[in-house]
Amino acid sequence: MTMRNMTLDNAQVYDIEVFPNLMTLTAEHLWSDTVATWEISPWRDDRQQLMQWFTWLSQTQTPMIGFNSEMYDYVICHFILHNPQCTNADIYAKSKSIIGSNDRFGHTIWPRDRFAPQIDLLKVHHFDNQAKRTSLKALQVNMRSDSVRESRLGFDDPVQQHDIDGEVIPYNLHDVRETKKFAHHSMGALEFRLGLVEQFGVECLSWNDTKIGEKMLEARLGEDVCYERVQSGEWPDGRPRFRKTRRQTQRDRIALRDIIFPYVRFDNPEFQRVHQFMLEQVLTPDDLDGPESTKIKTKGVFTDLSASVGGLTFHFGTGGVHASVERQRYVATDEWIIRDIDVAALYPSIAIVNRLAPQHLGEAFVAEYAKIPAERKLHAKGTYLNASLKLAANGAWGKSNSIYSCFYDPQYAMTIPINGQLMICMLAEKLVEVPSLSLVQCNTDGISYMIHRDHLDQAKQIEQWWQDYTQLVLEDVQYQSMAIRDVNNYIAVDTKGKQKLKGAYWFPDPTDYVNSISNASPPAWHKSLDCPIVQRAAVMAMVDNIPPEVTIRCHTDPFDFMLRAKCDRSSRLMLGEQEMQRVMRYYIAKHGEPLVKISPPAAGGVVGQWKRANGVTKAEYERVMAETGGAWDERVCTKNKSVYEDRKIAFQAGWQVADCTVASDFQWGNLNYEWYIAESRKLII
Repeated sequence: MTMRNMTLDNAQVYDIEVFPNLMTLTAEHLWSDTVATWEISPWRDDRQQLMQWFTWLSQTQTPMIGFNSEMYDYVICHFILHNPQCTNADIYAKSKSIIGSNDRFGHTIWPRDRFAPQIDLLKVHHFDNQAKRTSLKALQVNMRSDSVRESRLGFDDPVQQHDIDGEVIPYNLHDVRETKKFAHHSMGALEFRLGLVEQFGVECLSWNDTKIGEKMLEARLGEDVCYERVQSGEWPDGRPRFRKTRRQTQRDRIALRDIIFPYVRFDNPEFQRVHQFMLEQVLTPDDLDGPESTKIKTKGVFTDLSASVGGLTFHFGTGGVHASVERQRYVATDEWIIRDIDVAALYPSIAIVNRLAPQHLGEAFVAEYAKIPAERKLHAKGTYLNASLKLAANGAWGKSNSIYSCFYDPQYAMTIPINGQLMICMLAEKLVEVPSLSLVQCNTDGISYMIHRDHLDQAKQIEQWWQDYTQLVLEDVQYQSMAIRDVNNYIAVDTKGKQKLKGAYWFPDPTDYVNSISNASPPAWHKSLDCPIVQRAAVMAMVDNIPPEVTIRCHTDPFDFMLRAKCDRSSRLMLGEQEMQRVMRYYIAKHGEPLVKISPPAAGGVVGQWKRANGVTKAEYERVMAETGGAWDERVCTKNKSVYEDRKIAFQAGWQVADCTVASDFQWGNLNYEWYIAESRKLII
């Protein structure tokens, strides 16, 4: 079997558990209940059969599917295969070296060296990104699993024989089946990646969307454009040794005057002031990175830059602009129209229209990047090529601020959002001059407004002028109603009844999680999907005038009432006096216990010790405490003689909760509807 005809027909979902005296590997066929478990322990040694399975996977090139498997489970498999006489102590030492490593590449087995293809669902969904970090246990809550299970055994403690069949293997199998369930939820994303393998022969089974876009664009530009060969020493025979390195553009300053388009101009004094302020700014390396750093601080630079125009306050930043009314509700009539206009493919369009490129890629990038939109139209929506070209178009800007990318050029990264927000403000200042028009909200890529029908043509003429002036394209939709808390949290219902839910009003619809091949971007599995009945009831109250208590009391899906609590390894979840597992599921109950997270003191404090005074270094504090034997000292301790205590954070403070980590523990008769009704009412505008 070659990479180009790979399928998921025989794919195996697997998971490994390692203890000082035990290793278990459980695997289950993706499409059937065929399951096997191998064990290496003082009581049983299945390594011969395990080696046979590895050999079959290698010969057939059968994909192995796991969760965080590329960085852990497969590394253990690879270690066992290449060290067939390894002991449990050896396997445990390898496991600890992986877990304790700060080098994300130190234990990586590259695709060319693996004995079988790997699909790591954590990487596919980009859960290795700090902003999206999600555990398999958290996914079990979001997938509405029957149980959310953690091991009751410590992984650094030797296992007793009776615990292998009683605890370890059932836990191992549970994780495999939850991973399998998530693989089925992810099938659209997986089929999409298999399509890319078939089309291009690229090992991309575990790539996230951003990386796919980056690599697609790299392939179009060519290796010679994106990389260069740099001499890195000599071979033993004296021949020069070369290594491939990314071409990049490093910056030690970015003068915004050099990147703001010359055709950006304003008549409104408030926008003129902002424009002039930006023209005077020069971004320099982030001081926190040291004087030799070339990393430009591109976020949080304009923290207080705003302008009041058309009844809204526009807040500017290096990443974009936003403005919005607050807690307002709008309803369209025969005379009054709610209109929303958005720039189509804003970031790629700005780059193409203005012939922008990372400096080191130059005209080669400009020429190739400009072909993508037209080429994408040649392929039907839902095809691999259409989806991959969309990712390629979006990937350039996404990676232009990554030091690990050949598209790295922070000036290119800044040019697009800075000009995007200024150009949308040019449109806003013209629209506010139209009689009867009132702005509802504005962000970097669009504007919502309400207008009397008699003046709509005038607004459309301004929109057409702006499109001709900027060469960008606007897309529009009319809403029949809109309830907006702020720019990030609102409900909009278009004239066909389709709802657009943002922020606090979003809740998952079952169809959101049916992943088709055309859905290259998986749904937001990393988000908290806590008690969506609250959002559902608020939306139905505002859209359909159904009282929230009616929606909530008539609802029959218990999972829509459940919430998730979690804590890190240094903290504890306490339900009354009982310590719970680190990820638990619960509901608000008539009869229950308070739920509290208990964490150690901040800043490395020790419970019972005197608190360190502000401005005192930890080293100085520890020196004086050692000198005084731990006695309070005014030089380093707080004046009020406070001591460090555990930090306690209550979940739904003032209410009692009940555990439903096992879903069957949910009891309708114990459900406290009042909390859900009260929370829903908070959202209603």
